[in-house]
Amino acid sequence: MTTVLVSTEWVAERLHSRGVHVIDVATAEDGYASGHLPGAVAIDWRRELIPHYDESSGMVIDPHRFAALARRLGLRPEDTLVFYGDQGGRHAARALWTFEYYRHPGPLHWMDGGREKWRAEGAVPSLSRDRPLTTELPEVEPSDYPAPSQRDERLRITRPELQARLGEDDFAVLDVRTREEYEGTDLRAARGGHIPGAQHIFWEEALTPDGALRSKEELEALFARLPRDATIAVHCQLGIRAAHTWFVLRHVLDYPDVRNYDGSWQEWGNLDDTPVET
Repeated sequence: MTTVLVSTEWVAERLHSRGVHVIDVATAEDGYASGHLPGAVAIDWRRELIPHYDESSGMVIDPHRFAALARRLGLRPEDTLVFYGDQGGRHAARALWTFEYYRHPGPLHWMDGGREKWRAEGAVPSLSRDRPLTTELPEVEPSDYPAPSQRDERLRITRPELQARLGEDDFAVLDVRTREEYEGTDLRAARGGHIPGAQHIFWEEALTPDGALRSKEELEALFARLPRDATIAVHCQLGIRAAHTWFVLRHVLDYPDVRNYDGSWQEWGNLDDTPVET
């Protein structure tokens, strides 16, 4: 059985397979142009995943925007989608979370290590032919991908839902921002600090120095304090770094109930009636 997490080798073996679409979700604006996997299409996360990014809102796109995105990418509901990015792949994880939230029927995958690992392996003579990068733009025929009629609400939590569950024994909040953001010394909203009772694990602690995921054993140790029998609500500032941690908990460590709070601190910290600790 193929897992959602896949290796560069797995992707290389299927790069030109029918029905497999590779999707580049670069963190940097010039990431895709600097070299991408052959045939890969690009998602502009600032414009297409976080449409209100300029307003500093991380809320998930609506069903019509989602369908428009899928159509522009030439996707069909049955297609296998492989997401990758760079700098740890947090934006690629947000893209996968979005497609899973809207119940894309085909298989979804996330390539570990992203562009950096692919490029590094391509510098090895024995692998250079299997890890190509290109700057050529693929020809994409828009599809008629239907607007989704269902959402998987188990993947997302809203501010009212989160606030109502604070203090429950089977509920935990995980803040994956920097320590400075968590403590309120790095202020990125009207108020700084954290949600009362929230545990803190910086999202990048799940990564090796070269941007790939740490081993499953290391990840289990990192997140060992999180109860498996609880609902885990993960947040950051805009629900992007949180999507990466959501991916690790759900698809690598098999936590049964993990939800991305996409409103995150941008919503919570800018309201005057939400509880805050520093």
